Amino acid sequence: MKTHKRTRRLFAACYRCHTHKVKCSGEHPCRACVQANKSDECVFPPRERKVTVSESYLRRLEADSKLLQNLLKSGSSKEQRVEFTPQDESDPLSQEEHGIVNPLFETQPKRSRDKQTEPGFTGEASCIAFGDRLLQCINRSSTPSNPTLCYYHPTRTANRVLDDNEYTLPDRTQAKLLINVAWRFIGNDHHLFLKVSFMQEIEAVYQTAVRPTVLWLCKLLALLALGELYTNRRKLNDAQIIPGTNYYLQALDMLHDTYEEATLLHVEVLILIAWYSNSLGRVRSAYSYSGVAMRLALSLGLHRSGSAPATATAVELESRRRTWWMLYYFERISASKLGLPITVRDEDIDVELPSMNGLTEEEQQEFADPAHICANVKLARITGNILTEIYCLPRRANGMFVQRVHSILKQLRAWNDALPPELCVRDCRTPRPVASLHMAYNECIMQTTRPILLHLFRRRCQDDNKEPSPEPHTLSPITTLLADSCVNAAITSCRIMEGLFIEGSIATFGYWEAQHIFSSCLILIISALLNPSMATSDLLQTSINILRTMRDHGNIPAVDYSKRLSLIQAGVSTGSGSEHANPNLGRSQHTERVHQVGRTRNHGRPSDIAELTVQHSTSHSLVADSGMNCADTLAHPLMDIFLDENLSAWPSSMFMDDNTWRSLATEMEEHFLF
Repeated sequence: MKTHKRTRRLFAACYRCHTHKVKCSGEHPCRACVQANKSDECVFPPRERKVTVSESYLRRLEADSKLLQNLLKSGSSKEQRVEFTPQDESDPLSQEEHGIVNPLFETQPKRSRDKQTEPGFTGEASCIAFGDRLLQCINRSSTPSNPTLCYYHPTRTANRVLDDNEYTLPDRTQAKLLINVAWRFIGNDHHLFLKVSFMQEIEAVYQTAVRPTVLWLCKLLALLALGELYTNRRKLNDAQIIPGTNYYLQALDMLHDTYEEATLLHVEVLILIAWYSNSLGRVRSAYSYSGVAMRLALSLGLHRSGSAPATATAVELESRRRTWWMLYYFERISASKLGLPITVRDEDIDVELPSMNGLTEEEQQEFADPAHICANVKLARITGNILTEIYCLPRRANGMFVQRVHSILKQLRAWNDALPPELCVRDCRTPRPVASLHMAYNECIMQTTRPILLHLFRRRCQDDNKEPSPEPHTLSPITTLLADSCVNAAITSCRIMEGLFIEGSIATFGYWEAQHIFSSCLILIISALLNPSMATSDLLQTSINILRTMRDHGNIPAVDYSKRLSLIQAGVSTGSGSEHANPNLGRSQHTERVHQVGRTRNHGRPSDIAELTVQHSTSHSLVADSGMNCADTLAHPLMDIFLDENLSAWPSSMFMDDNTWRSLATEMEEHFLF
C-alpha cells in the first residue's frame, strides 16, 4: 500500500503570517502568502540547529559564563561609585551598548586538529581572529579558520623517523637508570614527562616495536644528558667532559627549525636543552632556548585556559598546564639571574595551576604531587615582580623604593606562611626538593634587600675616606632591619647548602647550586666587613670551600664564580677591607638587647612599638646575632610591624631621618642612566 509522505513544516510560521495572526501552512511559500500574492515576502526565521557537544565543553562554557557575570557585576559596582560629569549624562549608552563585551573574554572556538601538528593559538588582537569573528557574524555556521599560516617550503623534520644508525643510545637499563636520576633531581619540582607513558615509550623503542621521531629522540637524549649530569660522576676516559655532554650534542644536532610546525613536544625539548645548557655555563644560550620555547608555547595557547584541542584528554590537558608552568618558572628565574626583563605579563595568563582534579587514580600516576610545583610557580611570580618593581627604571617605578620593598616582602611572607608542612625546612635532613625551594625563596629576599645593604656598605667606604666623626653614624631601625634580613637569608641558604653537601645530595655539576652559593657569599662578605664575627667568617669560608670543591670536579659555573670571589677577596686584603668594619658595631653592644626582643614572631609582638624600634636602632646589628630566625628569615617582631596590613601608616620611630633612603634613591637613579 502506497503511503503519502507528509510535507515537513519549515517552522511554526513565516514572518508575514505571524504578524497578521493567520495560520501558516509551513511550506515555502505558504498558502496564505500565495493567496495574497505575497510569495516574495514569505520568509521563515532561521531554524535552530541541534549540535552535539562534549560535557567538558559545556563545563568550560559555564565557567566562562560565571567569569563574565562576575566581571559585569564588579564593573557595575564600580560604576555606581563613579561620579559622572555633565558630558557623561549628555551621551548615555543604550542598553545594547552596555552589553557589549570584549571578545577576549569569550570562549575561544575549537579548532580542527592536525595529527602531525597541534593547532596554533591566535589572540583576539590579530586581524585573522577579527576576520573569523566577522565571518561568524555573516554566517553563524562557519568554522573558524585554522591559525596555521601558509608558508613556503614545509619542512616536517620534527616528525621524520630516524634509522638506528643515525643516533646512539645507552643500553635499556642504563637509559632507564639515567631517566630516574633526572626525575629524582628535577621531577618533583617540575614536570619533565609522563611517568608511566614515557617509560612505556622507551620500552617500545628499545624493543624496536616503534621507530622514534626526531623530536621524541631529542627529548630522550636531553633527559639522558640531565640524568648523567646529576649522577655526579665522570667517565675515566672523559676527564675534561661534563657528564651528559655527548647526549646533549646529539640532541642539538637533531634539533632543527620546526617553528611553523610547533608542538607541545617541541616546547618540552627546548626547556630540557635550556636546563642542561646552564650546567655548561651557556646561560645566555639557555635564556635564548627558553625564549624560543616561550614563543612557541604562546603560539600554542598554553598560557590560556580553554585553548587546548577539543579532543584533548584529561592527561593531555594537565600535561599542557604543567609544561607551561615549568617554562614560566625557568624563564623568570633565568631572567632574574641575568638581570633581564621578563617575557610575558601575569595579566596575560589565565591557565589553571597544576592539580589532580579530573584525573582518575591511574591517570594520577603520570604526574608528581602538584603542591611543590605550585609553590615554585608562585615563587617565580614573585621573582617577576622583583624584576619589575625593584629593578625597574626609576622614573617608571610605582611608589617609593621602601614601599616597593614592603610590597615584595609582604608577598614573600604570605608565600612562606602558606606552605604546607611537608614543604618546610627541617632541623636535619631536609629533602633536596624542599631545600632547593627554600634556597630560591631566600634568593628572592636577598635580591629584594641587597640594594640597601650595598648602599650602606658604599656609604661606609666613603666615610672611611673622610675625617672621623666623634658621633657614630645612626641608621634607622627599618634600614638595619632590611639589611639584617638580607644577610640572614644568605646565612640560611649557606646552611642549607652545607647540609646537602654533608648528606651527598648536592648536584656537583649543577648550575643552580653554584649560583646560590655565589649569591650568598657576596652578601656574607659585606656582612663580615660591616660587622665581623667568627660565625659569619666560618660559614663564608665553608661555602667558598664547597664552591671550590665543585670547581675542582669540573663544574663550569663554579669556575667562574670562584674566580670572581677570589678577586673580591684579594681586593679586600689589598684594599684594607678591615678598615670598612665599623668599630661601633661590636657584638657585645647589642646581643643582650636583641635577645630581649625575641627571635621569632611566634613569641608575640611587643606592645610598645616605639620601645621596640629604639631597641633595634641601638642594636646596630648589621648583622651578627640580629635576632632573626634562620628557619624563617622574615621572622622578627619589627618585621611583623613593617609588614602589618592593619597599620594605616608606619610608626615614625621606624624611619629616623638618617638620609639613607634619599641617597639610595639618588644612587639608583644614577645607576640606571644609560
